[in-house]
Amino acid sequence: MYPRTQSDLVSPTVSAFALSSLLAASPAAEPADDTDLVEVSEDDVDEYGPFFVEEAPSDIEFLAQPRPRTLPVLSVGNGSFCFVEGTFCKASMILSADIGAGIRAPASDEGPDIPYAQFTFRGGFTVRPAMIRPNRSRRKSWGAWGFGLLSSWSRGTGSITQRGDAQSQEVDSTDSTTVFRIAAVNQMWLSKRNHAAHLDFTFGGARSDVLTSGEKLWGTHAELAMGFGGWGGMFLSGDFLDRDTRVVLGFRGHGIAAGPIVAMALAGLAAGGAL
Repeated sequence: MYPRTQSDLVSPTVSAFALSSLLAASPAAEPADDTDLVEVSEDDVDEYGPFFVEEAPSDIEFLAQPRPRTLPVLSVGNGSFCFVEGTFCKASMILSADIGAGIRAPASDEGPDIPYAQFTFRGGFTVRPAMIRPNRSRRKSWGAWGFGLLSSWSRGTGSITQRGDAQSQEVDSTDSTTVFRIAAVNQMWLSKRNHAAHLDFTFGGARSDVLTSGEKLWGTHAELAMGFGGWGGMFLSGDFLDRDTRVVLGFRGHGIAAGPIVAMALAGLAAGGAL
């Protein structure tokens, strides 16, 4: 072995001193940036999970589903005029056929109350004022209120009158009753869905045979109806004439859908001699 020299004994001390000098000369580590640390309260944390995440948009969404209709059915001019009443129609044509049954109540000295039935053809038009404006930039796309004019023709069952006392009674009858009406209708649409429900309030005049007198007189006509778009609905109507009142509950359909059915029914009535 070689003998140790004094330089060998000093070198570890020098090495340690040099290392400490280098560490002191190196730049201090930068502190962490506090701006990245934001305290979030528990109330601000949104719920997350498979039940809270919205479904991702898909490019094949409408391959298996019908596209939503943007224009009313059987309309022209982007809903400016519709042949079938619709939710977004500015003006519509009314063309329907209905059938109903109820009661015929004459005056107390004209005979008993009897059942009454009728079929009706109805035509007219309605407009939606809130959707028709001269200023196109302020024109609304929907309006709940509408009004219009209509007329109708009905053929109903006949009348029976019974006059006199128990010993001497005079009984008379007719085969049918014909009614012509003209009235104003107010509509209130209940939603913006396609073929939405709407309430119709109709008030006007009715000209009809009065009991068995053979005379035609004018009276009052009133009706409350609920329609489903322009395709169908149900109604409660009444004709109030001198000593002759008729109240009917029935159903109606648009002429396009109900026309063939009504035509077959009328053909059967004509063949049986009821008309």
